[in-house]
Amino acid sequence: MDWERASANSFRLASIGSSRLVRLLGDWTRGEGPLHEQLADRLRHLVSTGAVSSGTRLPSERALGLALDVSRNTVTKALDLLRGEGLLSSRQGDGTYVSVSRRQPSSLGDDRLHSFVHGSEPGDTDRIDLRSAALPGLPMVADEINLLDGSRMRSLVAAHGYLPSGLPELREAIAEYYASLGLPTEAEHILVTSGAQQALRLVASAFAERGGTVLVEEPSFRGALESFKALGLRLVSVPSGPDGIDVDAFASAVATVRPALVLVQSTVHNPTGSVLDGFRRSRVAAISARSGVPVVDDATLADTIIDGERRPIPLAAGGDTIMTVGSVSKAFWGGLRVGWVRAHPDLIEHLASVKGGEDLGTSVVAQLLAAQLLPQVERARDERLAMLSVSRRLVLEDMAELLPDWSPQVPTGGASLWVRLPVAQATAFAQRAERRGVRILPGPTFSSADGLNDCLRVSYAGDPAVTRRGLEILAEAWGAFHRD
Repeated sequence: MDWERASANSFRLASIGSSRLVRLLGDWTRGEGPLHEQLADRLRHLVSTGAVSSGTRLPSERALGLALDVSRNTVTKALDLLRGEGLLSSRQGDGTYVSVSRRQPSSLGDDRLHSFVHGSEPGDTDRIDLRSAALPGLPMVADEINLLDGSRMRSLVAAHGYLPSGLPELREAIAEYYASLGLPTEAEHILVTSGAQQALRLVASAFAERGGTVLVEEPSFRGALESFKALGLRLVSVPSGPDGIDVDAFASAVATVRPALVLVQSTVHNPTGSVLDGFRRSRVAAISARSGVPVVDDATLADTIIDGERRPIPLAAGGDTIMTVGSVSKAFWGGLRVGWVRAHPDLIEHLASVKGGEDLGTSVVAQLLAAQLLPQVERARDERLAMLSVSRRLVLEDMAELLPDWSPQVPTGGASLWVRLPVAQATAFAQRAERRGVRILPGPTFSSADGLNDCLRVSYAGDPAVTRRGLEILAEAWGAFHRD
């Protein structure tokens, strides 16, 4: 057997679902020419960059056509072009595969990038983007930049600037942040990271080897899902709804699966906006302590609570088996790219050595700014509350008026709505909406197994007038979608 055929046999264990492929395709209709040529161009790019690797089995032409909301004929013509180039190969009854090459495939990892590129530039006004729930920075950030202590900056610049564990005053500020929430914390419990995304990846790599099992909520934060998949981890899901994670299902899964790690979002869940109450928090903590299974609590949205207790005691108050990930992105500004892990000092020391080998430390200037901002977090919470409460009320009113057959979950916090549709066609409808000029995220984006196709997420982080116009276009697209 020659190399090509042997490699093909080993590679063909891989396949890609239609929802995942649609996400990787992104805004594929932005070019010129017939749709099938644009689709072929984008598929060609995904293969050439390694985003879709050699030997991968593609979805059926019918399934891909439904997911893209185009005719099967359009998909067939696109794939025929790539077959003619030798990029794809098919066998009767066996499906279509990316042809095997000697090129080492690479992974693009997190497909959230499509929320920030491909037409997201300030000058791009022909699309309304309701995908990203990233909040605009607060004015106090610019104020603090102007007030940066010159003498402190000079002393920092006089040193090498490599601080893998983080700037001492920022670690102290983060410790104070948690202490004020009722979780005693010292600087040695804190590792500063380049955003919460890095923090999640560092923790996952510390506890789970390739092929290891991680328990996640369904739905869950898509950035974490993509990072865990890129690490080669096996994801097992537990339902999560208006009250947060299903604690009974969580307890059962911990007992039967024995995961290497559990990811939860106890304080403002992304994408549902739920917050775990005190009773459920105590149960999750008790299960973790009793089983010894480590839990990482992604609390990056904790400062965007709208209803109820605005400063709940962190889940990590339940014991050392629970780690907390946070950042300044939601409270102050995502452009700072400063996050952290709060955990036992021994783990922090280990994670710091790993992080040091990656990047030698997070930007010192950004850390200094974050250290000056964190003591003002209560003011930031007030400003976020004032904006988010109005935006949430308006988007719920607009959706009830324009899309009455959609069922949004009222979020307790955050800047997006988790919406249930009357039919399981969210991926196809998102494609239709994109071509009408509005970008939204279908439910499978937040699923560990490309499920939840009866749900989608709509952001209300931007100008309410723009959000309203986006919903008007979505309503028009929804009406046409049902008529076709």
